[in-house]
Amino acid sequence: MQTGARAPSRQPERIRDMFDRVARRYDLMNTIMTVGLDRCWRSLAAAEAHLQPGERALDVCCGTGDLSLAIAQRFPGVQVVGLDFSEAMLVCARKKAEEFARRRARHNAVVPTFIVGDLLNLPFADDHFAATTVAFGVRNVADLLGALRQMVRVTRPGGSVVCLEITTPPPGFGRRFHSFWFDRVVPGLGRLVAGDGSAYSYLPSSVRSFPPPPELATMMAQAGLVDIRYRRLGLGIVALHVGQVPKRSM
Repeated sequence: MQTGARAPSRQPERIRDMFDRVARRYDLMNTIMTVGLDRCWRSLAAAEAHLQPGERALDVCCGTGDLSLAIAQRFPGVQVVGLDFSEAMLVCARKKAEEFARRRARHNAVVPTFIVGDLLNLPFADDHFAATTVAFGVRNVADLLGALRQMVRVTRPGGSVVCLEITTPPPGFGRRFHSFWFDRVVPGLGRLVAGDGSAYSYLPSSVRSFPPPPELATMMAQAGLVDIRYRRLGLGIVALHVGQVPKRSM
């Protein structure tokens, strides 16, 4: 039975509709926007889960499932659940999972399961997972602190909460490049590649409103995590945060 959950939240429909519209071109746009580095960044995030065979992991805002699959590939025998509010994105994730199952059939890999769900009202019991992760999705949630608290709630004591997210770089070349690329180039690419410039105009605005790495680390502490650390990646454009759910005293 689920405990400690919030009352059901209403996800902004326009955000969900936006992701539904771009789902088929989402992976291609990610590759173009990051010059393929997003795969490397997700691999680094997956490694931070530190899982053992037989344990469970939750990947929230999983989108088309790349981080979920990276976790399953890195930690054979781990049961991974990917959760997202966009059914169109999950259709893509499930197709990838089928291919993953074919490729890994001889390795006894556990294929991730993908479900529709609300990060602000996770349908799982307390302490259910050994690790909870999110990549490039938590900035789209209306209540960031509430989302972090839900991630902490479903993660067992001693488990990891991992957050990979686009952020505003510190002053210098990285910030100038970030402004030029995301404010000017990416919306044009969105119109050309995904047929939806408005969706990719939303990206820079969502990044500007997202807390910088030190503030996000503070919010993770407020949500109940300890031993929080982060590092910037890709000219400071991306930040990888990791925190631990505190162990209970005997």
